[in-house]
Amino acid sequence: MTWKGKHPHTYLIDNTYKKGITIQSSELHFYQQFWHPSENLPKWDITIAPL
Repeated sequence: MTWKGKHPHTYLIDNTYKKGITIQSSELHFYQQFWHPSENLPKWDITIAPL
């Protein structure tokens, strides 16, 4: 599978995450710069740009 000629980097995460764990808003802000909301469904559909 490719997208624009590039293969995705994937790996299996084989552990269980605890409920109720959150990150600080300052950390979230770093990742939000890579999120691009859809024009049609901005609340539900985003594209995540690679780092």
